[in-house]
Amino acid sequence: MDFRQSDLCVISYLLLGCFSMFGQTTPKPRFEVASIKPATRRVQPPTRGGPGTADPGQIVYANQSLRDLIFQAYRAMPYQLIAPSWMDEGERFDIVANVPAGADKAAVPLMLEALLEERFHVEVSHEFREAQAYLLTVAKGGAKIKQYEAALPANFIEAPRISGVDEDGVPIVSTGYVATMLGSNEGQTFIVMAREPIGSLCSFLSRVLKQPVVDGTGLAGRYDARLLFAAEPGGTPPSSEDTQSEASSPAPALREAVRKQLGLQLEPKKLSVDFLVVKQADKRPTEN
Repeated sequence: MDFRQSDLCVISYLLLGCFSMFGQTTPKPRFEVASIKPATRRVQPPTRGGPGTADPGQIVYANQSLRDLIFQAYRAMPYQLIAPSWMDEGERFDIVANVPAGADKAAVPLMLEALLEERFHVEVSHEFREAQAYLLTVAKGGAKIKQYEAALPANFIEAPRISGVDEDGVPIVSTGYVATMLGSNEGQTFIVMAREPIGSLCSFLSRVLKQPVVDGTGLAGRYDARLLFAAEPGGTPPSSEDTQSEASSPAPALREAVRKQLGLQLEPKKLSVDFLVVKQADKRPTEN
């Protein structure tokens, strides 16, 4: 198998349901010091450092637009963001920020929120609007995913630590780690979830489908799941009646794979979706 760890796209979401985000009622944590400058290089890792890395005391956001930064700070999906059109072609920035000692990974987006609000005067709100989406439910015959019964320790690790790969080249998350991964291997796409809530699966399905995925399973707790499928161009799955193309593919199309491998099903529907609306933002930050 030609598996490359660099093919992985790993993102952790702190969500209730599949894509709801909530305002904070307590003061947000803040970076100790942060410098924002116009981007100087186009080719470099977009984000590096911070808690859970070899450089926990400093995080760098390189060559990122304000739109990119808002996605990370407010943990939004592209389909969720309603923003001024100038953000599509706005300036790009390099941010170097010092992280307080002892801060954990979950605090970083909140620190970035506070920075954007202070330096770019970003103001956002949440609005529920009817939109085309997918409802994730349990299929006839019941769910096939494995619930993680043991209680997670207080110091559990959210990180893509991999102990190996299976016969299809899908990574195996090490014991004691919590992660959801999206990647590809030999023309097939996979989502692997280790000890995560269903909301994490919904988030990654949303990335592939490029539409909201709403949790209607009623499944609580944390689960292990492995999904292997053939992604369609543009992320749009075929209809459930398109069995001929699925049969001729080395891996099934997404909706068929969800049903057969996970015991769940995706139904396209008009649903109430949580959108992040940017009400105010400056094109350039205040001075360092």
